[in-house]
Amino acid sequence: MKLALAIGAASEGGVHSHCRRALSEGIPPEAIQQVAILAIGTLGFPQAVAALTWIDDIVSGKKG
Repeated sequence: MKLALAIGAASEGGVHSHCRRALSEGIPPEAIQQVAILAIGTLGFPQAVAALTWIDDIVSGKKG
């Protein structure tokens, strides 16, 4: 839930933080990415893609 709120607020740091927390709780990366994909209808494609790149930063290990 907080990940979705961070995406809606366009908070890159919040998305990174909640993505790390979700991964530490055992949530698969695909499920985390699905949250951003579901945001397309509400927030629009550009914001959802931005969120996907922020999630990818953490999933791929680019930011720790």
